[in-house]
Amino acid sequence: MEARLLRWLTFLWLLVGLAVLFSASYPVGDADYGDGLYYFKRQLLWAGFGLVGFSLTVNTPLRYLLKIAQWLVFWGLGLIGATIIPGLGTTINGATRWLFFGSFPLQPSELIKPFLVLQSAKVFGNWEQLTVKTRWRWQGVFVAILVGFCFSLT
Repeated sequence: MEARLLRWLTFLWLLVGLAVLFSASYPVGDADYGDGLYYFKRQLLWAGFGLVGFSLTVNTPLRYLLKIAQWLVFWGLGLIGATIIPGLGTTINGATRWLFFGSFPLQPSELIKPFLVLQSAKVFGNWEQLTVKTRWRWQGVFVAILVGFCFSLT
């Protein structure tokens, strides 16, 4: 029951966000592109991709997601590190937190968040069973991610 409620709340939040975007961006889109719906249509397209990803994620068994979370955390950490490398990271609005793959922009700090939550739950849920070395290793990884987030804010 709670999962269904969470799904509907997600859809409600998406619709509220789209309504706010429409209201705020219509005059700007009309002035800049001659199409008041320009930003709304772009966001609607990305919302569609997000809903496909959402659907795939909620229909994937949790044990599988927990197995791949650690590797996606490392992958995301590598991408966050790549934003710091001159020539790879792109500065937008004063913050260097973007990577561009062709014309496709990617913000690694946003991609890592769900996997960071899953991996944190896995690590701290099994904390007593982990060796001291493994505990220190994961604490180091989490600190590296926090440092990467801090660097991506400047």
